[in-house]
Amino acid sequence: MPRISYVDPSTVTDPELAALLEESRTYGTPRIESQAIRAHVPAVLRTFAASWQQVFREGVLDHRIKELARVYVAKSMECGYCAGQRSHIAAAQGATEDDYDDLIDFRRSDRYDDRERAALRWAEAIAWDPGSADDELWAELHKHFSEPELVELGYFIGLTMGQQRFLKTLQVKNGELGTASLAGLAPEVARQLQEADAGPAV
Repeated sequence: MPRISYVDPSTVTDPELAALLEESRTYGTPRIESQAIRAHVPAVLRTFAASWQQVFREGVLDHRIKELARVYVAKSMECGYCAGQRSHIAAAQGATEDDYDDLIDFRRSDRYDDRERAALRWAEAIAWDPGSADDELWAELHKHFSEPELVELGYFIGLTMGQQRFLKTLQVKNGELGTASLAGLAPEVARQLQEADAGPAV
C-alpha cells in the first residue's frame, strides 16, 4: 500500500468528487489510485482534474503529442505506475503499443515524425536537463508548434512530471483499489493484474 492512504471512493459523498472518482474508473489516466489519494484534499482533486481535462484531454495541441510526452517522462523516470497507463483518446487517434515501446530511444526510432521528435526532445530537456534547450532545439520547436501550443505542452510536461515524481515517492501501484476496471492500462499491465487476480493455475 502507498505511503499515504487511499480515500475509500465509496465514502465520498460530494457528488462532484464522486463523479471525478467514477470517471477515473471509467477512463483511467488518471487511474483511481492517484485520484483517491488526491481526494484527501477536495481542492487538490478538483484543480488537478480541471487541469487534466482542460490541458491534457482538451486544449490547443493535439492530444497524441501530449500523451507521448507523458509516457516518455514516466518511462524515463521509471515510474511504473504512470508508465503503465494509456490514454483512451490517444488510442482513438491511432497510438499503438509500438509507439510507446520506442519512446526511450526516440532519437533512433523511425516511428516519430519531426514534430513528435521535437516535442520529445523538449520533454527530455524539461525533465532532465533544461540547459540542453539550446537555439537549435528552440528553432525546431518554433518550426513545428505555435507559441500557445508550446505554452500548453510545457505546462503539461511540468504538471505530469511533478505528479509522477510525487506518486513514485508514495509507491502507488495500479490495481490496488481493485481490478473491476482495467481502463487506461497498457495491455501488458492489464494482463498481469488479471493473472494475479486469477491466482495460480491448478
